[in-house]
Amino acid sequence: MRRRIREYDLKKMFYNYFGEKYEGLAISNLDDLTNLDKNKRYVVKVDEMFNKRNKMGLVGLNLSYDEVKEFIYKNYGKNVNGGVIKHFLVEPYIEHQQEYYLAIISEREGDRLLYSDKGGVDIEESWNFVKEEWIPYGQISKIHPNIHKFFIDLEFTYLEINPYCIVDNKIIPLGMLGELDDYASFKNKWKIDFPEPFEKGESEEEKIIEQMDKNSGASFKLTILNPQGRIWLMTAGGGASVVFLDSIYLHGYGNEIANYAEYSGNPTTNETYEYARVFFKAMFKSNSKPKILVLGGGIANFTDVSKTFDGIIKAIKEYQKQFIEHNVYVIVRRGGPNAQIALEKIRKELNNLNIAVEVYNEDYNIDEIGAKIGNYLNIFQK
Repeated sequence: MRRRIREYDLKKMFYNYFGEKYEGLAISNLDDLTNLDKNKRYVVKVDEMFNKRNKMGLVGLNLSYDEVKEFIYKNYGKNVNGGVIKHFLVEPYIEHQQEYYLAIISEREGDRLLYSDKGGVDIEESWNFVKEEWIPYGQISKIHPNIHKFFIDLEFTYLEINPYCIVDNKIIPLGMLGELDDYASFKNKWKIDFPEPFEKGESEEEKIIEQMDKNSGASFKLTILNPQGRIWLMTAGGGASVVFLDSIYLHGYGNEIANYAEYSGNPTTNETYEYARVFFKAMFKSNSKPKILVLGGGIANFTDVSKTFDGIIKAIKEYQKQFIEHNVYVIVRRGGPNAQIALEKIRKELNNLNIAVEVYNEDYNIDEIGAKIGNYLNIFQK
């Protein structure tokens, strides 16, 4: 499973990999502030594994010791995105002129590297300056070979360095976000705790899905990220699940993503039905309208797509009233065994239920789904 880690741990891994000492300090207890040098200038930020912190006022730049203390006292315990802030990262402030952007996304046939010389908090507004390098599996990036090797060697599935600057011809990461493949734990390349954002308690639905996962030979995951988000993802396969998330985020709609979800491993029709029923219960706890439901996935290897879609359709029928009341627009993108049968079936059934739906096969690029999201939210809100 792909798991996010704190920026502090990520930067320690980065600096250790390149033989450098990392001078950042993790603050999870107010008493830890005594470890700071009162004569230095600092950057302080909330370290709860979510982005857009600067725009939310959760990053302080070029601060004195007293200003860092004030920032942490002000924000410690604050409720944000459904959780309580308890973790901060403090590191020396680095003077710099230009900021850059870099991201690497692991995909089925290789890695996609995105880069730009216009990084920072306004990267979405400067997205037309972002360039892309596709790196087939087994090859190394020609644009950023060292960073790509770090990505591969440490078993990352997603890495974003935004922004970074260059000092003495070295990349200095100012902001980082990353996800590791936790299945690689046995290789002992790192020892990382995978905390939940904000150390939040699990919802009733998350606990049910967790128990389903333990009791089944298939895989079921559900994590609520933002209960008021309007974009809900019921995605098949761990790889595709993260690609959909990344695409939507990179198109500027990360603040609307409600959840992470995954079902895979050829679940039965009844298992998929039970999973979808619990998923919809969580989705309709929120009164946010309209909603986008993405029934997405890559190309299944052995999961019978028609069988799993039968379970999803059955659950949708039970929640038809809520789908209409919440103005849910359904986007389907899937490939694999019996996918064409499944796609035609879900198109017909949802049309009969008066639920708006668009259906695509594997020839439709996942990234194009991300590009459509904002238009759908705006159109169907009117």
